[in-house]
Amino acid sequence: MFDRRDDLVKFLAVAEAGKVIAAAEALGIAQPALTRAIARLERRCGGKLFERLPTGVRPTPLGTAAAELATGVLREIEAAEENIGARLAGRTGRFRITATPVWMQAVLAPACEAYRKKLPGIELVLRTAPFAEGLRLLARGDSDLHCGGFDAGDPLPIFLRRDSFLDVTAGIVAGEGHPLLNRPPAPGDLAACPWIDFDRPVPVGGLSTAADGAGGGLDSVLEWLFRDTGRRAATVVRAGAAGLFLMATGPWLSWLPLELLDHLAPPRLRPLPIAIGRHRYRTGFIARRSAEELEPFRALQETVREIALERSWRSSSLGMR
Repeated sequence: MFDRRDDLVKFLAVAEAGKVIAAAEALGIAQPALTRAIARLERRCGGKLFERLPTGVRPTPLGTAAAELATGVLREIEAAEENIGARLAGRTGRFRITATPVWMQAVLAPACEAYRKKLPGIELVLRTAPFAEGLRLLARGDSDLHCGGFDAGDPLPIFLRRDSFLDVTAGIVAGEGHPLLNRPPAPGDLAACPWIDFDRPVPVGGLSTAADGAGGGLDSVLEWLFRDTGRRAATVVRAGAAGLFLMATGPWLSWLPLELLDHLAPPRLRPLPIAIGRHRYRTGFIARRSAEELEPFRALQETVREIALERSWRSSSLGMR
């Protein structure tokens, strides 16, 4: 179906413009030629890709699905051409990586240093991003790898692949010196504190319960606290990497993977001595399949995997203090 690249470009131009005439003008071709290209694609797909409207056209459900797949195909072609062009030009290549704040500091920082020693000519472009944003950048073709975050395991586009290789336990944490670290806090104490949301994890199955608390994500914890105390958290700040430093400036709480806390730069974060909010899940990274064709990229993945596993194992062996 997607065997002619120029037909995909024409199809997406019509889907974006919503008018065949406008798309033809933008592409610099005659309207009849564009209409024939769309008809050719519809025959290959076995159904209508657009429905006519008084003001133009809009994708049918089949057309919407085809547009998503076509976008992915073109992104993969562009990525492959970029890699081939880089090799022909004598450049060594570049990989774009996103990671959640904790992974960026605890895993990606040492992974980049170890990788640089192996392949000093590869350029790495790093960006801190929550899981949903990292997945969006991958789907758009603006990233090659996303590391960490709470992954609900939803189906991925065919051009992406997940590798969930790490078991972690997330829980409620605070900056060193926080008064709630000295005693098991009551739900009312937790509800009275401001919170920092680093990743907006999606609760698993609504609200899972432990013997004396809840787990499944920050939203789940805050909802449990509201039901138990009738109080909403006074402040919830959505923060990226800066949130790790904000944690040390006051009575902030958050929900983070406990195994990686000891590997963060100061200020130090510590788990509260409670079971509320504890949740075990698997995490890892999601990659673009086209990038995995390259040996340097596979070496990057292996470096990230080794350091994440080693740091998680070391913290677990020390009891996740």
